[in-house]
Amino acid sequence: MRARRTAQAGFSFVEVSVALVVAGLMSWAAFSGYETVSAQQAIERGRAEAQQLQSLVRAFSLRHGRLPCPGSAADGYESLTAGVCAAGNELGWFPYISLGLELPVQGLRARYSVLRDAAANADLAVASERTGDVAGDATFLDATDLIVGLNNAALLSMAVSRTYLTGDAGAAGAIDCAANPVTSAAYWVVVPLQDRDGDGDRLDAPHAMNSLCAASPFAPVRQASDDVVAAESPAQLAGWLRANLP
Repeated sequence: MRARRTAQAGFSFVEVSVALVVAGLMSWAAFSGYETVSAQQAIERGRAEAQQLQSLVRAFSLRHGRLPCPGSAADGYESLTAGVCAAGNELGWFPYISLGLELPVQGLRARYSVLRDAAANADLAVASERTGDVAGDATFLDATDLIVGLNNAALLSMAVSRTYLTGDAGAAGAIDCAANPVTSAAYWVVVPLQDRDGDGDRLDAPHAMNSLCAASPFAPVRQASDDVVAAESPAQLAGWLRANLP
């Protein structure tokens, strides 16, 4: 009688095994859910940062009549020579400190590119008098001059030698800088998150340290890329400036 009660009160090996499997599955589900939520939170933070950097670029252009100059070093400053963005400096690091932000840790610093074409009077990183004002005039070297430069840039044909965007994996076609260059951009900012493509660099394809190309801001998060992009065409930025002129 005692032996029978002991057997009835305990758990069989099969029951214990089933309980362990169920517990393991529940733990796996909880961990997977945590990973998913954490990844989504990181993406939302990246989007918020990209929007903040875009707002700073706009405010800077409205105040200075030019777009920020990229930083050649990851120190947070514009790379200026005698106060001017040197010719050929179209791609680099986002100049956080020059725009009033603290410098993030190295792995999370954004890449930045700006359209520059001096021959077409569309060098957007250099303040240039394009409306005939003279020194002392209230509108000398201001945002109205940048608007002219942006209008000039909008007339340029698409070229991979200038800052540009590729597709969005949807209506704008494949995300492929070589095979599907879609449109020129006045500027773009790429905020890297995780190294999803596994190449040892937080920038994911199609983004690369030496490339003037960025994926469309409307491209979805993909298995191999969670970079967040903010960008505007010359016409879009010109419209924003016109709507916000003092």
